[in-house]
Amino acid sequence: MNDTIDRWQAADGTWLDMRQMRPDDEARVKQALNMLSANARRNRFFGSIAEFSDDAVHRLVAIDPHKEYLLVVVRCEDGVEVPIAGGRFVEHDEQAECSFSLLIGDAWQGQGIGRRLLKALLREASLRGLRTMRGDVLADNRPMLQLARSLHFALVDGEQGDGVVQLVRELPGAASTRWRSVVRKVLRK
Repeated sequence: MNDTIDRWQAADGTWLDMRQMRPDDEARVKQALNMLSANARRNRFFGSIAEFSDDAVHRLVAIDPHKEYLLVVVRCEDGVEVPIAGGRFVEHDEQAECSFSLLIGDAWQGQGIGRRLLKALLREASLRGLRTMRGDVLADNRPMLQLARSLHFALVDGEQGDGVVQLVRELPGAASTRWRSVVRKVLRK
């Protein structure tokens, strides 16, 4: 099954594939999450996580495709896909907006993977007829703030508390409310 959304070569020549997350990714995702540095965990989950349990990973990976969109970036090692990054958005009930998050493995940060993921999330959100994308980010996560600003996200009125700021971006209006309804019907089949 070829479900690749994007394929490219990293700076070191490694081929990377971006695709939607699948349920059979759970074990590999758990392993990748448990290899993250404390700083990477803090930047994504806003706190200290000693170890990711099976249940916690299942909650991250098992999504409702009608309301969520979850991508993973993998590299192939000895014929096995190894997750190195991920991105998602979750639609807000009865609103034409969503919240996004990104996570890039330590060794892969600063190579444009977050940009590719965020652009793919923006594209899918627009196709679904969503009008606004938001994201909460630690105020000291400079790389994420710089990426978001470069993709035209604005900082919303300072800190949200606990050192967290909110980013917001209006999405292109090409998809009408009617189109959103059609997309939702197709996704539910």
